[in-house]
Amino acid sequence: MKRVATSRRRHVGVLRRRPRLDPAAVTPESGAAVRRLDELRALIRLVDRGLLSPEELEREQLKVHRGARA
Repeated sequence: MKRVATSRRRHVGVLRRRPRLDPAAVTPESGAAVRRLDELRALIRLVDRGLLSPEELEREQLKVHRGARA
């Protein structure tokens, strides 16, 4: 296999800048889904820390999911 010499100078900022978001892909529905996921993650963190019981987690998860349907 022959090695091909390439310049890395062209790739300097590739991983340093934020990715460009497609405005068509960001919808209000996707924002609501992200908020629901954030709420669920926060609830799981509370259970992990011992501040919320598994039963309370189930009740709160139902509230989050019911809010998604409304």
